[in-house]
Amino acid sequence: MVRNHGLRRTTPVLLGLALIATLLVAVSGPARAAGPGVWQDYETDEAVAATTVSVPGHDAATRVPYGSHGESGLEFTVAPTGTPGSTASSAVTLNAGTAAMPDNDWSGHDWLAWDFWMPTDYTTNGRITIRDTHNVAWGVNYAIRGRGWTAVHIKLADVARAGVDVSSIKYLGISIPRRAEPVKGYYDALRLVDGTPDDSPFGNRVVQNLVRQVDFGSILDGVDADLAEAATLLGDEASPSYADMKAQIDGLAADAAAIRDGLSSITTVEQYNTMIKTLATLVAAPERLTQILTLRQGQPKGHFGLDTADSMSLVYPKDKTWPGTGTAPTLELARGEAEHVQAVVVPYGIDLNEVRVSIDGVRGPDGKPVPADALAATVAPIGSLYTVPSSAYGRPTYTGWTPDPIRADLSTVDIPAGDVQPYLVSAEAARDLKPGSYKITVRVRADGQPDQRLAIAVTVWPLTPKDRPELRTAFQFTPWLAWELYGMTDPAEREAMRLKYWDFLAEHKIQPDQIYTTANNPADPGPGEIRPQPAADILKIKERYGLTQFTALYLWAGLLDPSKPETWDTQIDIWIGQLETAMAEYEKAGIADNAVVYGFDESTGPMLQAAKHTFTRIKERFPNLPIMTTLRDDTFGQNTGLTDQVDIWVPWIDGYRQDVAEAARARGERIWWYHAISTNYPQPNWFNGYPPIDTRMLMGAMSHQANVEGILYYATNRWPKADRGDQLLVDDGILSKWNPATFYGTAGDGSLYYPGADGPMSSLRFENVRDGLEDYNLMQELRRAIKAHPDAPSGLIERAEKALGARDVVTDSRHFTEDPVAYRAWRHEVAETAVLLGRF
Repeated sequence: MVRNHGLRRTTPVLLGLALIATLLVAVSGPARAAGPGVWQDYETDEAVAATTVSVPGHDAATRVPYGSHGESGLEFTVAPTGTPGSTASSAVTLNAGTAAMPDNDWSGHDWLAWDFWMPTDYTTNGRITIRDTHNVAWGVNYAIRGRGWTAVHIKLADVARAGVDVSSIKYLGISIPRRAEPVKGYYDALRLVDGTPDDSPFGNRVVQNLVRQVDFGSILDGVDADLAEAATLLGDEASPSYADMKAQIDGLAADAAAIRDGLSSITTVEQYNTMIKTLATLVAAPERLTQILTLRQGQPKGHFGLDTADSMSLVYPKDKTWPGTGTAPTLELARGEAEHVQAVVVPYGIDLNEVRVSIDGVRGPDGKPVPADALAATVAPIGSLYTVPSSAYGRPTYTGWTPDPIRADLSTVDIPAGDVQPYLVSAEAARDLKPGSYKITVRVRADGQPDQRLAIAVTVWPLTPKDRPELRTAFQFTPWLAWELYGMTDPAEREAMRLKYWDFLAEHKIQPDQIYTTANNPADPGPGEIRPQPAADILKIKERYGLTQFTALYLWAGLLDPSKPETWDTQIDIWIGQLETAMAEYEKAGIADNAVVYGFDESTGPMLQAAKHTFTRIKERFPNLPIMTTLRDDTFGQNTGLTDQVDIWVPWIDGYRQDVAEAARARGERIWWYHAISTNYPQPNWFNGYPPIDTRMLMGAMSHQANVEGILYYATNRWPKADRGDQLLVDDGILSKWNPATFYGTAGDGSLYYPGADGPMSSLRFENVRDGLEDYNLMQELRRAIKAHPDAPSGLIERAEKALGARDVVTDSRHFTEDPVAYRAWRHEVAETAVLLGRF
């Protein structure tokens, strides 16, 4: 019996009409072709009404008199986090066949574009989703710039390559992340573009809207008030730096007045961007000035002061405050480890010229000098690169000069008034160094200024972890990309440079390798260009650095057609033939037991069967040759029947499941992991501008806690010459013009260090890679100590096991601390419990 539940009964005629309407919706007519130009500019209420929102009644789409084309645009109000029925983001959706998207055939055009602007100070990333009528979708992030305009450009060829039928679009969804309070964003002029987009007419309209919509008067009033408050910290007029600091404050106040007077004359994007850049500096300046003036109160003599910062944090040269840790820094390290601290030189309102920072001495527990081969201390300025975060960042990240390259090539640096300059001070203890307390003294000189010194207290623990990493790495180094930047064609010069980079990698605990075994472009190797690594190269690596494993041959899935399995064996025969020759050479050289085969990078779908067939055949011929893969199989073979073929599973970090991984380990398989540009915040990555602690956490505590045995990374020097412009090397000033943007414009993706004038140049991120690997080894020392001393007091064992679990700093790949103080406290506990256990 069907109950009505109080609903109005529907007549048979109405039921029939409803069925016809449903069928008309489900079986739509042919797509309507859209011509080039603007196809939606929200000039009608019907277009707005047809644009849906995620949570009606809370989110809202409204027509407003602010447009980039025509007289109006769409105002999108996003309700706050916690709104009933809401998710983390809210979207406006334009559906085909409605007034929101009357024409849904976008084929034949180069770009889909529109304008977005955000009047409030909310910088984040939104999401774009395009779905066709076959339910195939494509998505990408877009930048939301606080008080700024984004001209969104989507290359339709990229959408089509993802399998979306651009001739039959079902809907376009554009989201804004929610936050604690409501936020309003604006959209207009959705358009199809042929050729190179010209956004200037649209942008000029937008910035005039922004001048009206943003309450710049109140912002400038706040700047004036904050500058006046900072001025109260100037102190005694007789101070040597009083006049300079006051002049700096007065100059900022004059800049604020100039902006106020010029607002009404802004008519172009260029004028607006210049103004907003100056305004951003003004808004940030008072807090930074307060930090400088507070430091000056404790160091009032002279025209500059000294502070320190942890090496797991960023000290931006401009605009932002820095995470100062005071003038009494400490370092703790085991024998054989390296550790670092940043010394920060802070001018007091003047330009500092010819700044020279050096190690003034290293003294031991007895107060006597310590030789460099026992406790090596070095210092180098940290340079900066102009970084514009891409949509891959997924977290608010500063746009501007971002510290990273270690500029050991610069003996002096000029520091403008208002800037600060970080230096990396490094200490490396010999493996036989006597434990105890040491002191490193750093000397700072500048033209016309009295010298200043900074003392760093160093504690060396009575622990000596293994020298080589116990966490294995398979990091791609591509020699030809370096040779191209240096303009090298001579084989001897090329080999000498390759060895420089190999030595550099080994110094940072990374064994040189090429996981994509080609002398040419790993991203698009041609047929015949992929071949096994020469035995002579691997033998050289073994003799110089030791050898854990190396990639014998890369199996590029692009050489197999997933729709033609009858052709697979032809290519597999070639691979097996290559391996037969190579393995015979490896056997003669005594390195065959270290060889692995790597292949089918991130393959999924039909390629899983191609991988299974390939791996089966290779195993039949080489049963003892390990196969390593980043196949998208989060079950580690359980659902794909690959448990007998794969020896080393390397899942994307987001696909790592501890229970599934432990089951695979129980079968005798090894589990690594990897991250890439698609590893999204809050998971760790090492893009320029990400906190360096993320890098150290990934390589150390996080990997150890997850019990992974290795990390794979697709590139360490992704430096295509075409992307570098006129600055091919990092060999210019402390603020280098070298372009850090790499894959899809994401700075630091596939680039962990830099091409210096004479060879590799380290980075703050790469130093944290080494530090993380050493943390992993330190945890291994504690693990062995727990096992070796079962008769130690139960309370100490529990304490040691808690430290080994690292739960105080990391829960999983999405939940971990970014606080260096907490991290170092945990690291101290690891070392201390290992030492205490060693006494039993």
